[in-house]
Amino acid sequence: MEAFFGNWKLVSSENFEEYMRAVGFGEEQVQVGNIVTPVISIYQDGEKLVMKLKSSVTSSENSFVLGKEFDGNILGKQYRSVVHLDGGKIVQTRKWDDKTGFLTREIQDGKMITTMRCDDIVAVRTYEKISEVD
Repeated sequence: MEAFFGNWKLVSSENFEEYMRAVGFGEEQVQVGNIVTPVISIYQDGEKLVMKLKSSVTSSENSFVLGKEFDGNILGKQYRSVVHLDGGKIVQTRKWDDKTGFLTREIQDGKMITTMRCDDIVAVRTYEKISEVD
């Protein structure tokens, strides 16, 4: 788990617009989500795992206990979620209204690879570790 701790900056994104549309974001949110370069900070706070997302236009923070459902929000869109570990990967299920999205975060060659899936749409976002958040 410690391999995920730190600050991660987005360096590449594939098919993210289609994923956002699949989970029900409006076109304005899709355009904003596609142009920003977020930094994700992941760390442990007691028994909780904390994930903070920061970009030039938005920020969010979710803290949760692995295996327990929690409420989250991205770009004003509410969801229910649960996160667990599976073979060294962080696996997250998000339920948005009538859609379900699946996220898998894994470390490959020192990068964090996030694979997102909803229905038959798959997006991949790659992050590199950075020392500090601007």
